This record gives sequence, structure tokens and C-alpha cells, in this order.
Amino acid sequence: MYKSENLKLLNFLLILFLFILPITLLLSSELVRATVIGANKGVINFRNVLKNGYAQELVTLTTDTDFNLSVTYKVEGELADWVRVEPPQQPFFISKDKPNVVAIIVEPPGDAKNQHYTGSIRFLTGALAGPEGQFGTAVRAAINIRLGVDITGQEIVSCRAGGFQIEDVEEGYPLEFYALVTNNGNVRIKPEFILEFWNQDQSELVETFRFTINESILPTVQKRVFYSLEHDLDIGQYWVRIRTPLCGDAGSGFITVSVIERGGVSDKGELIRIENEPWVRVGDIVPIDAVFKNLGTRVVSAKFKGTISSGDEIFKIIDTDPLDVMPGEIVKLRTYFNPVQEGQYMIKGRVLYNKKLTFEKSSVLNVNPSGKPTPAKKIEWGGVLIILLVIIVILIILILRRKKRFTKHIKRVKI
Repeated sequence: MYKSENLKLLNFLLILFLFILPITLLLSSELVRATVIGANKGVINFRNVLKNGYAQELVTLTTDTDFNLSVTYKVEGELADWVRVEPPQQPFFISKDKPNVVAIIVEPPGDAKNQHYTGSIRFLTGALAGPEGQFGTAVRAAINIRLGVDITGQEIVSCRAGGFQIEDVEEGYPLEFYALVTNNGNVRIKPEFILEFWNQDQSELVETFRFTINESILPTVQKRVFYSLEHDLDIGQYWVRIRTPLCGDAGSGFITVSVIERGGVSDKGELIRIENEPWVRVGDIVPIDAVFKNLGTRVVSAKFKGTISSGDEIFKIIDTDPLDVMPGEIVKLRTYFNPVQEGQYMIKGRVLYNKKLTFEKSSVLNVNPSGKPTPAKKIEWGGVLIILLVIIVILIILILRRKKRFTKHIKRVKI
């Protein structure tokens, strides 16, 4: 009697447990899912790091909560003593609208062996709390980032430079040069820059500046650098060819800058593209548009200057009538071309606006009797099918002959 009652009670408790368990798991999973911490990297491998060297990686931590969520971190593994986080303060706070970027930095000691080391860094939230109070101390979210470090004894010098910028400047004031340099090697660098200033039509080298930045750039770090250049350049527009010998081909660029009179206004404009029909017929009147945007703060007078050529032969010199362009306005500076022979033509040019030139742009014009792209050669599928059928028939004949020979052989063996 008691056994049956106990059995019923146990069955009841088991059913109740099985009923409550999924509800509890569902509620807890919904709570955890409602607050998720994420990172833009799950694995970080630092390669070719020198002893007593430096390497870093930026990690962005995010969450989907509307409120501030506290985050702490812990480094584990055989490289734990080499790793630090910047900024170092704990805890820090993140929310849906305010992610946080931290630098994970590795600085191996001088007695580290040349081998691969592993570890991890775990970011853990505090007790999840919402606008109406704390959810509970047991509910937390975490994310683990695996770390790997390869120690080497070989020094590597590698870099990339770009983002070159020199603002237009009034006469008598220094030029302000900016660049973005990325150190891809494993040693500190202080790259040298060479700036060649050419006149407006790029026919004469006017001045050359050479300088080295004042601060070293650590390995794996990207840094925006600045240098002030004293000069005696005359008023006018210049084209500047920039080289960074230490970075090789990954450290060159080409920009334009102007020296303006004191109290003057710096005009800025951009030739966005050259528009034309790609395929036309011989004798067609072809409109060609230079799409120009006034990026400055005053009205400019703009016109399109360029050439239309085929090979080494120039068929037309382009020089449109000037057009007034309002600040922020985009206009089309139109010219026309009447091709008299078939072939491919190259349209190249710049926009001259208030005595300044834009960068050169180009487009291609194809001329043939139909005015349409030349059709690709069609595959003669009929001939292909016939060949395939012949091959299949030959294969069938060979298979039947081999089968017949095999049958005869079997009969002889039986006899």
C-alpha cells in the first residue's frame, strides 16, 4: 500500500519536474539571450613577435542591452603574464549605443623561447540588471577570445602609408601634412617622407621636401602622423607626389594643394566621372559629359578640358564653354564627338575651375557599324552533338565486342 503511494508520489514529482524544467530553461535562455556580449574577433594570432617586442590587436565589444552593462576581463594560459589590456581599468561599461574598443597587447619577455604560445582572454559581464532593477546575481554573459603568439628572432621591417592630406594654406603660413601609417613589421619605425611639388600642368618640379616623423610607430600599430612644413611657394596650385621609401610601393600617393592669397577663399572641386555611350556607330553625334561637383563655399566657373584619341592619334581637343557652378552643385559639362572611323577611342580630361585643375578621369568609346557590342562567337552545338553521338556509338560498339569476346571465353572454359 505504502509502496504504491510512494510510487505515485514519485511519479507525480517526476512529471512536475519534467514540466517545470523546460519552462525554467526557456525563461533562463530568454534572459541570457536578452543580454548578449559580443566581440568582432574570436581568435587572435600574433605572428613573428620579437622577444622584448610589442604587438597589439583592437577588439570591439558590443551588447544588445539598452542600459549600461559592466564588463571585466581575465587572461589565462601560458602567455597570461605577457598580455595586458588598454585601457586597463575594470570594470568598464558598454551598451547597445556605446560599444567599447580595447587594445589587447602582447609584450613577450627577453628570455621567451622561439615557439608558439597559447592562451585566452575572457570578458565577463556583471550581474545582469535592467531599468527596473537587478535580474539576479547568477545570470551573467561571457565571451572567450583565444590567443596565440609566435615568437621569432628575425627582425621584420614592413609598413604601409596612405591617407595623405595637405590642406590649402594662405601665403606665408606653413603647410600641414597628414598621413596614416601602418606598421606591419615587428620593430619600431620612424619613416621618412619625400614630397615633390610640381606646377599646375605638372611640367616642372618646383620644390622637394624630405623629413622624418618625430615619433616611433610600434609594431602592428596604425597611427595618424602630422608634420608642419615651412615653405616659400608662390600663390597657385601644386601637384604633390609623395613617397615613403621605407614602405616601398605601399607608401606612395599623389595629391593636389593650393597656396592662396591672405584672406582668400579656397576653392575645391571634383571631376566625378566622364559619361558617354560605350558603343556607337560611325557618323553618330555622341554627347560626352564631364560630371563635376563644386565642393567649395563659393560659385566657381568650370569648364572641361581634355582629348579624344585612338592610339597615338588625337582626334579632338576638348575645351567646353565655362559654366557657373553653385556650392555643392553637381553639373554636367557637355561636349560632342562625331567619329568618322571605326575603332576604340580614349576620352581623357580634367575640369578647370577658378584657375584650379581636378584630377584626370577617363572613359572609353567603341565605334563600329552596328553601334552594338561585337557578339561573341557562338558555339556550333549541332556539330558538338554529332561528335558526341559518334563517340557514344563507338564506345557502345567497343563494349559489345568486348562482351561478345568475354562470353565466348566463358563457353570455352565450361567445355
